[in-house]
Amino acid sequence: MSEIGEVLATATLGTAPSKVLWNSDGQSLIVVYGSGNQEFGEESIAALNATSGQTLWTHDAMGTRSLAVSPDGRTLAVAGRLGHRQVIKEFVEPDDCSELPFNLRHACEEWNKKHSGWQVKEIKVPPVRVSVLAAADATVRWGQDDADSATKHFSYSPDSTLLAVTGQQIHLLDAATGAPRRELGSFSFALPTLFSKDSRWLATADSERLVLIDVTTGTARWTTSLPEPVAQFTFAEEGAVIVVATERQAFTLRTDDGGIKASVQLKDPLIGPPTVLSADGRELARCGPDTMVLWDVADGGRRFETPVGNAAQVRFNPALPEVAIASGSGVKIVNSRLGTTVWQEDADHFSNLAFAPDGRRLALGGSSAQTAGFVQIRDMNPTSVSHRVFEGPVTRIALTSFPDPLAAAASQDSDSRATVFHAETGELVLERIHPGVITSLEFSPDGRHFATGSTEGGARLFASSTGDRQWLVAHNAPVNALAFLPTGAQDVVTASGDKTARLLAGDTGMERWRLAHPQAVTLVAASPDGRWIATACADRSTRIVDPATGAELFRFRHDAKIRAIAFSPRGSMLATGGDDGIVLLVDPATGRELGRSVHTREVTAVAFSHDEALLATAGKDLAVHLFNVQVTPPKLARQLTFPQTITTLAFHPAEQQLALVNDPPTANVTVIDCADGTELSRLTHPAEIHDLAYSPDGKLLATACEDTLARVYPGRRGG
Repeated sequence: MSEIGEVLATATLGTAPSKVLWNSDGQSLIVVYGSGNQEFGEESIAALNATSGQTLWTHDAMGTRSLAVSPDGRTLAVAGRLGHRQVIKEFVEPDDCSELPFNLRHACEEWNKKHSGWQVKEIKVPPVRVSVLAAADATVRWGQDDADSATKHFSYSPDSTLLAVTGQQIHLLDAATGAPRRELGSFSFALPTLFSKDSRWLATADSERLVLIDVTTGTARWTTSLPEPVAQFTFAEEGAVIVVATERQAFTLRTDDGGIKASVQLKDPLIGPPTVLSADGRELARCGPDTMVLWDVADGGRRFETPVGNAAQVRFNPALPEVAIASGSGVKIVNSRLGTTVWQEDADHFSNLAFAPDGRRLALGGSSAQTAGFVQIRDMNPTSVSHRVFEGPVTRIALTSFPDPLAAAASQDSDSRATVFHAETGELVLERIHPGVITSLEFSPDGRHFATGSTEGGARLFASSTGDRQWLVAHNAPVNALAFLPTGAQDVVTASGDKTARLLAGDTGMERWRLAHPQAVTLVAASPDGRWIATACADRSTRIVDPATGAELFRFRHDAKIRAIAFSPRGSMLATGGDDGIVLLVDPATGRELGRSVHTREVTAVAFSHDEALLATAGKDLAVHLFNVQVTPPKLARQLTFPQTITTLAFHPAEQQLALVNDPPTANVTVIDCADGTELSRLTHPAEIHDLAYSPDGKLLATACEDTLARVYPGRRGG
């Protein structure tokens, strides 16, 4: 099983590459390597297979100044000389020195040594041109002279039909033929131009101005002057605005009229180094001599800084909230929301880097003592099936297999949101904003609905496919937890701070019964066979309730707050764990205690295996106990110790595998084989993991993380 940062493929080159680009299809890379950036330095442009590292083709080149791949992946624009020096020689017959007077023979012989034989007559150098090559085989589609070697940058339109060539002027060319469409200005442009997503507009920066050009007419729609030279800019908010970064400020300009919508001062800016904006324009990064700093464009505040090596370069992941930093001392991946290091390697000298279009792989170019030059393809998302990025921390996660693999996530930013997405692709299905904070989130057993509870006291039921709200039941205090009954109408039982547990009809939300408690009800669970409901109350008691009537059948107490509660898969056992360090194992049919697990500190989690053979308990004493509950009394089968507290436990629905979540600072999901306690895999996260869930069929495992990502992984590990 691959780990993050694992080398998937390596290509050995003659020298360290000066440029590395991914093709838009993610299947190949374009690299430039050779004797450097001098005008007459001989280079090679090569295409590499991104899976194997195999060279697909090479083309001789000299002094390559700019390179761009079309969005459709079919062509490659090159500014520079295609080809190498061609030395033309001729043979010069030596003079016959024998008939010359003796005093002249020496001079004649010296002349022959220098000037006879094969002599260089001419050195032909390819012309400086703008050329477009076929990305598949490097066939030259077209080329035209580049007067005065002026071209600095290329920009393809998103539909791949236009090519903007930036130098002393901006030339707009037909990308297929090179035919001129129009000239758009005669200025000195230091930055590449940028097309809007609909290919209608072209933004360009000239000294301290930003200009938006109408591609159809070639005229400037507007020009906005800024107080400092423009360092970087990008379209954002679906093209509605352009975010512009200068050395000390960030501006948000309205695309329709160029007006300044917002401006912020960057707190403690680094002055001088190149600026990189994230694709959504929300984050800005710069690398100094020994530090990379990232700012939030919304308020100009420094989000974090992190040490870097010499000549560092930074790139934003196009899919995940991450930045990659490559330097002369190694490479590291940093979470761009939190500043935490996801992965790093202090090794070879890396000179450049590029993310694959989907963000799952990273190409690194560099050199080492063993290799003159190389390109490595690294795995950045080795085991996940999909993920979805949210605006704020993801606090809850749920999975269903029916009728389709779906994930539901609760996230919290300025609003609280419940989001459903396709678990296998990350594609959005629907999103619903909630008042308050979502405290609980569950799919119905048939997967056709999901329910939420929130701090504002609402219990809600939604259709999983459409997001239509089926019902809302108000409580008089926060809904702390809820659970579906697996039988009949798939009713919903709630636990509320208003001191009640209620059973709500799955089809209408009508209250079937209400059970009063002396204090807030904090947890609730329904047995998988539908025979029992269990509630945990702030009075330190657990109650077993009849689902049909709401009548209390049995009650038992802890000496402290109850933190965890779970039924076994066949409903024959109930386990509860509390801050008193005790896990009680009870027969729900009789209320009789079957056994207990004792931790030296607070209990954090309990869980049963799918076959009712094992009970797992975790505590703040860093221990996990595995009990054999098929014998009477239950017997401790294995005790595991971890360096950090285990906060969550989840057994695989069909395998003898247990997933454990531990506290930060190193947040992991560790999956162990219950038979021998060996670790099958470890899923490292950059921040606290708030929740974990298996799909009912066991094919998927999902996590909710503070770093704003919901991740979905294969459910079965190892073997």
